[in-house]
Amino acid sequence: MNDDELRRILKGAYGDRRLDPEAGARMLDRLPGIGVRGHRRMVSALAGAIIFVAIAAPLGLVIGLGHHQGGSSSPPAAQASGAPSPTPSPGTSTSPPSTPPPTPPVSSTITAPAPLIVTRDPSQRLTASSPLLYIARNYRGQVVGTLTIDQAAAAADGVLFSPDGSKFLIGGGIVFDVDGHQLADLYSAADAGALGQPMWGDDSEHLCGIASDGTGSGSLLEFSLSGPARTVAPLGPLAGSQGGWSVLACSPNADRVVVSQGGSQPEFLVIRLSSGQVVATYPGPAAETGAGAASHDGSLVAVDGPNGITILDTVTGKELASVVRWGDVGVSPFIGSALAFSWDGSRLLIESDIAQGGPRWIVAWATNADLITNQTPGVDLGDVIPLTGGATMFIQNPVGPYDAYFLENDGSLQVLPAAGGDGAAPS
Repeated sequence: MNDDELRRILKGAYGDRRLDPEAGARMLDRLPGIGVRGHRRMVSALAGAIIFVAIAAPLGLVIGLGHHQGGSSSPPAAQASGAPSPTPSPGTSTSPPSTPPPTPPVSSTITAPAPLIVTRDPSQRLTASSPLLYIARNYRGQVVGTLTIDQAAAAADGVLFSPDGSKFLIGGGIVFDVDGHQLADLYSAADAGALGQPMWGDDSEHLCGIASDGTGSGSLLEFSLSGPARTVAPLGPLAGSQGGWSVLACSPNADRVVVSQGGSQPEFLVIRLSSGQVVATYPGPAAETGAGAASHDGSLVAVDGPNGITILDTVTGKELASVVRWGDVGVSPFIGSALAFSWDGSRLLIESDIAQGGPRWIVAWATNADLITNQTPGVDLGDVIPLTGGATMFIQNPVGPYDAYFLENDGSLQVLPAAGGDGAAPS
């Protein structure tokens, strides 16, 4: 599997929130929905679920927003010996051979404190058995270590990084910190088989997810790293056969959750996290477009539509702007879809034809100005991750020489040291 195929799989899984989405991710690892942190990261964006670009982030949403289906490696069979096993002497007790402890699915050389930017190593040539390699940077853009995640452990649900890069969720609902320590098992408190991909809260300590009962109804859940899952609000019933939900924003800081509800009558639900009260509903995205994107605090929603993207203030209900971008993939033009906002909500990452990896733009939506596009010389909008504060966004070029950039608050582009391969060594 080459990088392009992997990126398409990850993008197809986003609806990257940093997953991530790639990963997540973070999304396409850190996707969103996602996350794009997308989304992130979990991102890249997750289709019908949430951003793991990494995310994802939330898209984040990484947006590079990831969800990878690579097969796990199998250990070689033990070699048989031609010598017979020794026979114990009478009266001598025997005990079964000791079993070595399982190999931890995560290893890390990261020593710097959060906040961090964690992205897939762009130089890695992924195979079915190789671990997933990540590079960590601090908010000065310096490489501060690496992270290795077993591909089999991550393959079930991808990898979704928290907005500040300090933690991540892998398949099976296990949360680790970037030092490699397991922090929580979220799915032990919920039915993992019925739980859609969750999204990190903007405090990097909680997650929001949706459990479906299979009959068109569901529940919005809040997960804490230090306690059981909590039911926030019932959802549904859905209208139409294509119905489903995705969490676009989970904000303990603003006491707000934004849920995209699909079906024949799509809508956005703005829910008070502490009480479960639905405080507002707005028309949702058109069925043929993505789930849209939301700012980290849920105060802004980018609604995808057949004629462009509408920026909506969820507090006042006011439509603030309309953004239209078209991109050609092959011979057909595609309208742009929203992937992720910057942390302050002033910038929007847009992609035309997410499934096929069409053109991308980072737009200052209030003035309808392109800040960075795929036509910007030397810049390829691979992983795009909002920093947790201000308008700055991190950009990782997915092809050699693997350049990286900060799109600064003032709109300038700061070139960072390349990372990948030998460049991934801690500084």
